[in-house]
Amino acid sequence: MAGGKEQVNLTESEWQIVLDALSNTIFNEELTEESRKNAKELFLKLQKKLPQT
Repeated sequence: MAGGKEQVNLTESEWQIVLDALSNTIFNEELTEESRKNAKELFLKLQKKLPQT
């Protein structure tokens, strides 16, 4: 699976759980700046893909 791309089909509520978890990670002061930066980048990327209803 390394380097491969896999389609992930999540419901809107499941996407929201992922985004909430990433949001919590972004503001977790116990993590390194690099970890928070990576979480924020992933959050923004996934937020754009969130199904719009």
